[in-house]
Amino acid sequence: MSQPRLVLFLADIEGNLAALRQTLTRACEAANVPPPEVRWVESATSLADAGWRVAELKLVPSGGKAVPEDHLDSLVRSVARDFRDQAVGLYTDKAGSYGRASLSEPGRPSRSLEGEYIDVVRQTARWLGIEAPLLGRLLDGGATARNLLAAAVDFGNDDPNAPTPTGKSRRQEQPPPPPEPDEDDRFVDAKLSEARRLMEQYLSNRK
Repeated sequence: MSQPRLVLFLADIEGNLAALRQTLTRACEAANVPPPEVRWVESATSLADAGWRVAELKLVPSGGKAVPEDHLDSLVRSVARDFRDQAVGLYTDKAGSYGRASLSEPGRPSRSLEGEYIDVVRQTARWLGIEAPLLGRLLDGGATARNLLAAAVDFGNDDPNAPTPTGKSRRQEQPPPPPEPDEDDRFVDAKLSEARRLMEQYLSNRK
């Protein structure tokens, strides 16, 4: 069964882990919760290509007490302030079909959402400027990527009216190169291409 996860995405891809730990420690002390262990997710090379450094915070049983994931918004705001760039936080509990995400950027109002796991992951991918199945593979491998693909087929592509980060970033100016495809990538790409073809055919027939 998939375990809950709490990850942070820093626009500063050269981010210093010691500095990140200090920021999280101060934010957790202010929220009166124990600071979590944190590490870089070195396997997230495709996110690095998109301009993001990914850190994972180790979750521990709450025992009924407050925990860092309860204060996701304040943690993300602290990271964005200290690193002076965009930061995104994502908490997911796939087994409970629940997700919560927060976006912060210095000098701008923060944004947050919570709800169904798939919906939150798709919106977080829009904030990051990446394809949702790519984020799904980072979180839980091919199964999540296929579920996100199915959601795209059922409900259409990402909502163009959904909130996205304001301002122009390097991720928008220079789209990242696609990662080296593996078996899951090829499966998702093939199905996505087929879904787009069927959607175009459907729209053409309606004219």
